[in-house]
Amino acid sequence: MLFDKSKAFFATFFAPMVILSASLFFLPFSARAVEFDPTYIIADSEITDYNAMTIDEIKSFLDKRNGTLDDYLTFDKEGLPKTAVQAFFEIAQRWLINPKYLMVLTQKEQSLLESQNPSQKQYDWATGYGVCDDCSMSDPNLERFKGFYRQVNSAAAQTRYYMDNIGEFNYQPGKTYNIDGTSVKIKNTATAALYNYTPHLHGNQVFSNLWAGYFEKKWPDGSLLISSEDSSTYYLENGTKRLIASKAVFASRFDSKRLIEVDPVDLNSYEDGPPIKYLNFSILKIDSSSDLFMIFGDTKRKIVSEAVFKKLGFQPDEVEIAAADELKLYKDGPDITEYTAYPSGILLQDSQAKKPFEKLYYVISGEKHPVINKEVFEANFSGLKITKVSAGELDKYMPAESVTLPDGWLVKTKKVNTVYVVSHGKFLPIFNGQVFEKMNYDKKNIRVITDETLEIHPIGQAVTGDW
Repeated sequence: MLFDKSKAFFATFFAPMVILSASLFFLPFSARAVEFDPTYIIADSEITDYNAMTIDEIKSFLDKRNGTLDDYLTFDKEGLPKTAVQAFFEIAQRWLINPKYLMVLTQKEQSLLESQNPSQKQYDWATGYGVCDDCSMSDPNLERFKGFYRQVNSAAAQTRYYMDNIGEFNYQPGKTYNIDGTSVKIKNTATAALYNYTPHLHGNQVFSNLWAGYFEKKWPDGSLLISSEDSSTYYLENGTKRLIASKAVFASRFDSKRLIEVDPVDLNSYEDGPPIKYLNFSILKIDSSSDLFMIFGDTKRKIVSEAVFKKLGFQPDEVEIAAADELKLYKDGPDITEYTAYPSGILLQDSQAKKPFEKLYYVISGEKHPVINKEVFEANFSGLKITKVSAGELDKYMPAESVTLPDGWLVKTKKVNTVYVVSHGKFLPIFNGQVFEKMNYDKKNIRVITDETLEIHPIGQAVTGDW
């Protein structure tokens, strides 16, 4: 859960820095597992995005890998010589299947994207097509599937058939199955196709991790990026980049120490979201209308009456005029009425609490979010007044999830050297120091946190980036 700086709080956004030595060692994972959703592995639109990469982009991707496919020569079904690059591209176009999917499949099955000295057997059974758990690759009946081009082509054709005729197969979307002892309700056709191709959790988790490692966006939501070309700054939210419209808006919500300088090519991998032009909790209206809206993040909430507007403590000169098209960029949130408790947030603590952060809550829009300790408080609310209230008053508000550390923060614990970046309240582990450095993160920004703070944050998908 993200709580940005606003005019209502955050006089001091950052807790004291902990500077770590250059010898910091990154472990691939902590004892807690990274996130894998067995019910939804890949989107239908992703597996069928056959125009996801040009032939030059496929070549560039393979050039970056440790394997030999960037210059591997194979033969198509007519016996004509083709490079692996050509094979991936033309097969993707033939069967309308994403070439990224086909390349990841060769890594999952035979490690061909990274293997520096693959055997002929690895090439011949590149996608594992036709080889079941109880089958032998030496079976003469499987000879027609043998060979790199045939393997990739057969896998693409089979996947296309799954996508078009999934009702003919064992695993289908919308149904629940016991897979390796786990109950899995498959949510979409692409995920069903993956289980029909590989009917095991482990194999599909390997695929999921590879896909994320190679093709997920490099920087997660909550990151602050600055263009190396023109110094324009962006906040990543919901997979899009939101231009921060002015220095004043930036200063009100963000800290310059979190900025990551990136190449415009990397910025262009993100679609444009609505620009960030206003402070959180700003009041906007369209010039031709009397309707008033409160802005928070990418959401607008209508204030239902002038009486409610006055109850919030706003004055007419605080209202900003916005264009109708501009307001359309914000999602609609619930209306703010006279019954909406603390729409701009307040810190409330049980007056009977014996310790500084005992029974402390951030209350906003009728929900109370526990603030579990000093770390979380200073990260989000330093400088904001705490109001003491009775236990009965706190009971009026609905319990909600704990306040987490701000998105974009880099953290680790004292006992484990894994470094995490916070995104959507989750801790995303960073695989190793090389990835950390190539993503332009700064070791000076890593904070050492307590295990108590770690435990309120779920672990998300590892950050790897395609480098």
